[in-house]
Amino acid sequence: MRNVIMIATDQQRADAMGCVDPSYYTPNLDRLAAMGVRFTGAISTSAQCTPSRASWMTGKYPHQVGVNQIGHVLDPGEWGIAKAFNEAGFETAYFGKWHLGLSAAEHEFQVTGYRTDGVELDGANKDPRFHSNKDAHTTAQALNYLEDYNGGKPFFMKVSWYMPHPNSPEDPPFERIERYEDRFPLAEMPIPASYELDDLSGKPPFQRQRSRKGESELSEALVRRDAQRYRSLLALMDTNLGRLLAKLEAKGLMNDTAILFTSDHGDMQGAHRLRLKGVLPYKELYNVPLVLYVPGEAVSRKLIPDLVSSAAIPGTLLAAAGVEVPEECEGGSLLPRLGEDSPPAGEHVFFEHHRAYWGYHPLRGVQTPEWKYVYYFEDGLEEMYHLAQDPDELVNVAGRPDAEEERLRLRQAVDAWWEATGGLSRTPIEDPDSVWGKEG
Repeated sequence: MRNVIMIATDQQRADAMGCVDPSYYTPNLDRLAAMGVRFTGAISTSAQCTPSRASWMTGKYPHQVGVNQIGHVLDPGEWGIAKAFNEAGFETAYFGKWHLGLSAAEHEFQVTGYRTDGVELDGANKDPRFHSNKDAHTTAQALNYLEDYNGGKPFFMKVSWYMPHPNSPEDPPFERIERYEDRFPLAEMPIPASYELDDLSGKPPFQRQRSRKGESELSEALVRRDAQRYRSLLALMDTNLGRLLAKLEAKGLMNDTAILFTSDHGDMQGAHRLRLKGVLPYKELYNVPLVLYVPGEAVSRKLIPDLVSSAAIPGTLLAAAGVEVPEECEGGSLLPRLGEDSPPAGEHVFFEHHRAYWGYHPLRGVQTPEWKYVYYFEDGLEEMYHLAQDPDELVNVAGRPDAEEERLRLRQAVDAWWEATGGLSRTPIEDPDSVWGKEG
């Protein structure tokens, strides 16, 4: 059996890697991708922290486990990834952001705290309110855990970082990391093409309303500043990743440890004249990084474009460890894709979103290689993009006669999936300590 480490960031887009977009600086993540494989079609089950993380724990879609939005608690009675690893004889450890109500310990992770001596704050904010500071301490816990590891039993360790999620109480929304600012000159920061090309006409009206008020009232200068800070946060995250990889190498564990790196959702970064995230269907939010390194596993493709769901992450972790994937893990495993030469026929992936701090517009959607369809089932609105011709999702073709056949087919598919998986029949457990408005 192999050791397994899952490393997760918060709010990192799929293209936010130096090997994809050279305006980013992530040499350690790029090296991990070169060692393993990169899934370029990974789609989050939900573009919000809490529901997305519920899928990481259970291998199910958020609505199936009653975690539709921030403020909903994952039931500790659910089947979960830690329980499966525990039964297989692993030691399970969780360090960093949780965001599912209760605690990781109540979901049967055995180790949920560790010493932080040797914490490295070079580049991180000294103020513990900031995410860079929290991530420095999470990294120290993981490094010390690995330093003390004696090989008595295999381990499954989850390292959950906050960066590049915005959290700057002094100068919102993104924290300033001065150490890396010179690497990302403001004048060279990119403006997304859809910032200029999409005036949001033909889109659901709430999107334009969102783009014109509050924190989303954008200018090019603001988009460039966000881009600089976002990239600086990811550069610091990558430094932490480098420390973890170096520790694995120093301990001689790299050849015995599978690593999965991903993020819960992305960030708009000014695309479509929108900022941050919310009940929006765009690729900037749903397409997430997914890098998988499994030592000794035969690989047919280094870049895997298959459409895959983040609900497959728990099963992939178990399979990478050599543990049988149980039926409860409905998302299955991505490990077989490593040996396949091409995507499967008829591939598609479903996704959902319930509510943002700025609006209630619940949606369910489906994506295929050629199309994306979204149904806002409370608003009675639809969005649909012909991705093969419009990869930047500029033109909503829902309602056009030439797309009607596909619209009907995809609407039937997403409605059938929703009904088969229970819709909103699962009553959520409300977190009494949650304060809505602090978007995760």
